[in-house]
Amino acid sequence: ARYALLKTALDTREPDQIKPYLTPDFAEIGLDGKKQSADEMIDRLAMIPVDPSRKATLTIESVTEEGDTAQVMSREATSGSREGRDGKTHTFALSRLSNDTWVKSEKGWLLKATEAEVMTMSRDGQVMRTLKKGDKMPERGQRGPRGPGGPGGPGGDRPYGPPAGDGPP
Repeated sequence: ARYALLKTALDTREPDQIKPYLTPDFAEIGLDGKKQSADEMIDRLAMIPVDPSRKATLTIESVTEEGDTAQVMSREATSGSREGRDGKTHTFALSRLSNDTWVKSEKGWLLKATEAEVMTMSRDGQVMRTLKKGDKMPERGQRGPRGPGGPGGPGGDRPYGPPAGDGPP
C-alpha cells in the first residue's frame, strides 16, 4: 500500500506531496553507486515528460522485517511504445530490481533508501541491455548503432517513472 501511495505522490512531481513518504536522509542509489537526495531525485523527476501511455507494475519479491526496519526487494516493470530514430513505432520495456529500506515512524512507513540491483532494457521484445549493481552507467545522450533503446542508449536508472532520453519508457 505504501508503494501505491508513493507512486501517486511521485506522479504529481510536487515535493510537498512526495517528501511525506521519505525519511529526511532519503537516498536513491543507482547501479553505479551514485547517491541522490530526495531533492535531487525530485528535481530530476520534474524534468522527465509525463507519458500517459506508459504502463507500470510493481511486484514485491520479498520482505524482511526486523524491528522498525523492513528490507523489500521490489521489481518495477514499465512498458510503452514510441517512434524510434528509424521512424518506426517500437515497444520498449524496462525492468528494475531494487533493494528498498523502509523505516517505521509515527507517520507510518517511510522510504529511507532505494538501491538499484539489476536493470534490463528491451526493445520490441528483445533484451538490448542488462546492467547490474556496480556496472558503469552509459553517458547520457550516448546511443548505439541500433537507435533508441539499443546498446549505448541512455540509462534511466530511477524508480517509479520513465527514464530520460530515448531509452525505454
